[in-house]
Amino acid sequence: MSAPRRKRTRAPKKPGLTRRAFLRGLGLGAATITGATALSGCGGGSNSTPVDARTNPNEVQTQKVAFLHSVASGDPTANSVMLWTRVTPENTNRSVTGQVDVFKDEALTQPVKTLPFQTDASRDFTVKLDCTGLEADTVYFYQFLSNGVRSPKARTRTMPSASSKRPLNLGVVSCSSLGHGFFNAYAQLAKRNDLDAIVHLGDYIYEYGTNEYGSVRAYEPANEITTLADYRMRHAQYKRDEDLTALHLKFPFITIWDDHESADNSYKDGANNHTEGVEGKWVDRKAFAQQAYDEWMPIRLPEPGNRNKIFRHIPLGGLADLFLLDTRLYDRDAPAGTPINPVEGNASNADRHMIGDEQYNFLINGLRQSQTPWKLVGNQVVFHQWIIKPGVNNPAPGPIHDVLGPSGLNGDAWDSYGAERQRIINALKGADGGAAINNVVILTGDVHSAWVADITDNPNLPISQVGGYNPLTGDGSVAVEFVVTSVTSPGLPIPDEVVQTIRLTSPHIKHVKMSERGYSLLKVTEEKVTCEYWAVSTITERGGSEQLSASFDVLKDSNHINPALPALPGPLAGALG
Repeated sequence: MSAPRRKRTRAPKKPGLTRRAFLRGLGLGAATITGATALSGCGGGSNSTPVDARTNPNEVQTQKVAFLHSVASGDPTANSVMLWTRVTPENTNRSVTGQVDVFKDEALTQPVKTLPFQTDASRDFTVKLDCTGLEADTVYFYQFLSNGVRSPKARTRTMPSASSKRPLNLGVVSCSSLGHGFFNAYAQLAKRNDLDAIVHLGDYIYEYGTNEYGSVRAYEPANEITTLADYRMRHAQYKRDEDLTALHLKFPFITIWDDHESADNSYKDGANNHTEGVEGKWVDRKAFAQQAYDEWMPIRLPEPGNRNKIFRHIPLGGLADLFLLDTRLYDRDAPAGTPINPVEGNASNADRHMIGDEQYNFLINGLRQSQTPWKLVGNQVVFHQWIIKPGVNNPAPGPIHDVLGPSGLNGDAWDSYGAERQRIINALKGADGGAAINNVVILTGDVHSAWVADITDNPNLPISQVGGYNPLTGDGSVAVEFVVTSVTSPGLPIPDEVVQTIRLTSPHIKHVKMSERGYSLLKVTEEKVTCEYWAVSTITERGGSEQLSASFDVLKDSNHINPALPALPGPLAGALG
């Protein structure tokens, strides 16, 4: 999402970890060390004799270490989960060895597996271990050990088996600007005991410098991040946040990046918040951001070693498959501006790509091959149309309609890539020669506000039989989209009269909330999917309360929000939205 672009003089880099700083329990600058990520597999049964990490007689203490950035887990399947940590060593010129021990019980008395690791400066002393051979739908506890020092103890879980119809609960979050406040949404999620995983839709970190975008908390480093050392230090700062730490300690994360993990409004060949030359080459900055993300996040790359490719499929048991997209860095063309320039940024041009052919085939083939009742799509930017001029701007119009009445209020979203969006809608309808695809739920972040919408060809054409949409019955809708609000990032600076205009001309939009910060809870059962919107009371200080703001159901095989209500004017729309 676009944010103010304010360049500042780069602050000097913070010094690395010193012996004195380490002995005094500091070490906050250690993230500046160069390197990549340690990745090991635990194998199906290579560790037949588990070792208790607390009494390992083979541990040789070679130097002082600390676990300043806690631990995390991610990308759970029915039989595996990624386990992550970062070891802060006293001597950054030497490698560090250790292990992670996995247990069945919180007291750590029932060992399951032991996975050894070795990491060094080339990996920024991060560790990622793919622990396979686990039991489905099972809670595990784990703890890292190195040089006699134990990490915090953490909890994770595997997903249900493909034959299980057990309901799922997913926490869904996006957009956590540390500069704008405290992560109370994370804290509230960490209090829950009913979640299977956290789905983070991007903007896990922000690239800005201190006071450039939010002034509640200062960033490390203080400057806008552009180098590998910068990106690592920013990730390290986030991993030390107590509320984010608490959430990582309790649930596995499933993550995709959005733009601020690299730079504002990024795409394949550039970004709004990047000045070529002055801030280095974009190809280098993009690679630095992707490397740091791979190092510091518990993500399982679909192609080991290819940090540019994160779109992937996560099976969630017998009820749902989750397909994660990359609508930013993989194959996205430059956005067409906001509002969309109808001449320079023709959204109808079939050559303009948000995801490209490879990712399109991954998505549509995966949706069609899925055997689960529900298909979830993790998507960074708004998919449904934001329409200002009804009747003129078909969401996939010809060029003349783009000029007369472009629908794209937000050129950073799918409105800027209307032809490719229509290609997906056609596939969902079965208009591409393949079978129709039902029960698709799109999960979106990016815009720091809550939106709920039906997905349809043309929301303003009331005859569904010819590609239109009936807002009373939901006929013509092929999927639904839940856009979750932000953890802290400020809502869109759109005047209320514009929001209401969008509602008046957009009967497919069922809910808009611009001012709340928080998270969503997605409940998946065989018969319906429910999305609850939870709002926190404050972000300017740590703590506060939460309340349920709104809740919407999608019934199986309906492909629309239930009930499907038309947009209402003025105060009524505001009251319901």
